[in-house]
Amino acid sequence: MTYTTCDIPRIVIAALRGGAGKTLVTLGLVAALRKRDLKVAVFKKGPDYIDANWLGFAAGSPCYNLDSYLMDSCVILDSFTRRSSDADIAVIEGARGLFDGVDSSGEYSTSELAKTLKAPTILIIEGLKMSGTAAALTMGCQILDPELRLEAVILNRVAGARHEDILKTSIANACGIPTVGAIAKQTFRNFPQRHLGLLPIQEHPQAHALIEQVEAVISRDVDIDAVIEIAGKAQRIQNSSPLFSQKRVISSSGEVRIGLLRDSAFQFYYHDNLDALRATGAQLVEISALDDRYLPDIHGLYIGGGFPETNAEALAANVSFMESLRLAVDNGLPVYAECGGLMYLSRSIALDDRKFPMVGIFPMDTVLKRKPQGLGYIEVEVVGSNPFYPVGASIKGHEFHYSSVLLETGAKPKYAFKVLRGFGMDGFHDGICVKNAIGSYLHVHALGVSVWAEAIAKRAQEFRLSHRE
Repeated sequence: MTYTTCDIPRIVIAALRGGAGKTLVTLGLVAALRKRDLKVAVFKKGPDYIDANWLGFAAGSPCYNLDSYLMDSCVILDSFTRRSSDADIAVIEGARGLFDGVDSSGEYSTSELAKTLKAPTILIIEGLKMSGTAAALTMGCQILDPELRLEAVILNRVAGARHEDILKTSIANACGIPTVGAIAKQTFRNFPQRHLGLLPIQEHPQAHALIEQVEAVISRDVDIDAVIEIAGKAQRIQNSSPLFSQKRVISSSGEVRIGLLRDSAFQFYYHDNLDALRATGAQLVEISALDDRYLPDIHGLYIGGGFPETNAEALAANVSFMESLRLAVDNGLPVYAECGGLMYLSRSIALDDRKFPMVGIFPMDTVLKRKPQGLGYIEVEVVGSNPFYPVGASIKGHEFHYSSVLLETGAKPKYAFKVLRGFGMDGFHDGICVKNAIGSYLHVHALGVSVWAEAIAKRAQEFRLSHRE
């Protein structure tokens, strides 16, 4: 049995609801800690890509996702221990409200993750139009789960010094915990948003300016020394389960090349997924569907999610790249496409009254809607033959898409997945397959689906061997 222990100082930043300021506070805190020459390991609770990319940008190192729906607790502990081993402090941003999970018990919530990591928690309370009720809300969190180590509060959207004093005093008297920060009600500049959160960092024109702005606010309004002291109270964690390890598939490093579409259209990739692919022995080759004229010499292709709809005109204009990709798929190239990748491999993307031609691998069009068509955790059963998963397997993941699919008239699609939870393509099916290409609204995390990277690498190696000159 392999044992791992971790004494790293750590803190969870939580809130009462989504949209309460967690990401901005966490970004500013991470930047402020870095300004003190501390090496900060950053983590995001849940499957979010955009917040994780921002946190990694602020920390100057990759942000890793931790999610108890997608991965076992022992894997969470292993990932956290490995990713924070050389850091001075770890900061974990929660998701939604502190106790918000998949059911009334709060299963898979931020509080559950905080307890798994034995991490002290700081709760963000929005003080706007509130006084003593802030204490009631804080006390409610304490009572609901006494095992949670709720150590302090940061107030957000405070109206002034008198308001701040009332809030701090009521929380201290009723709850016995300090308020370590009070952020004035303000409008952040350089803060465009899309859908449910921040604009993706790849599209933000002033990312550095935003980080500098929030760092200045947090350094001024939050007691950073107190936060560091609280983080130092974290209990030692020990993981007695075997470490997660990705099986090496390819004997000679770099002989199998797996392409990765990575540009402003396709940007949703878990760092763990890319690490898992590299661990198989494959070489990752970054490709731009916007700028590259032709698909390079690769043996497999991974297309993640993103916002192809905001780049639809530019994607459609790169005809030579789409033609080379279409020919490669016809020639048997293994392709794994998630969400935005699925849209790109469809016949077209329809936006309002405009339609943009895409690669045309899958016999369907994708249509952007005003509201989410699939949002949240998803689970599928593999029921059909496909290039990557064994029939009978159960796969958990996440979906978040505003697009729906419209099948070509007379099409008889081959689906790999039956949807057990979530929506997928139509509430029943997902994982459309054509030759060695699969497209799905399902985002998977390599630490929760251990066969994923190995399967892609094996297919890529088979393609390389079968296409040797």
